[in-house]
Amino acid sequence: MSTTTASRIELKIPSRPEFISVARLAVSAVANRMGFDYDSIEDLKVATGEALTNAIQHAETCGGGGHEIVVCCVIESQSLVIEVQDTGRGFDPEVRRQALEQDELQEGGLGLLLIESLMDEVVFKTKPGKGTLVRMTKRLPAP
Repeated sequence: MSTTTASRIELKIPSRPEFISVARLAVSAVANRMGFDYDSIEDLKVATGEALTNAIQHAETCGGGGHEIVVCCVIESQSLVIEVQDTGRGFDPEVRRQALEQDELQEGGLGLLLIESLMDEVVFKTKPGKGTLVRMTKRLPAP
């Protein structure tokens, strides 16, 4: 049994677009230190940017300014987990699932699909009116 514990780095940013690059840079630095290759680091940066863009857009629909978004990097032995938590309006996962099945996503609704295509595992925890947590996992390539 492994006794290794995950390390956690947390960053709180204002819900404004100009801070997305700060979070992307932090994620990039953590991934680089862990030994991810260039392509994987780019995937992590794009997925983080998309999750933050969604969080900022949904915060705006809840009254805009004053919201904070928490970006957390969880360093595990063979993977990096990025969590993006907002306090926005949240969404109904069933409505999203139905839109995917019926191929009715609108422009601007492709960010979640992009995140899912770039990451190894993605989990959404959301409730209407209660915000959203996007948990994205990228595994280190086998040596």
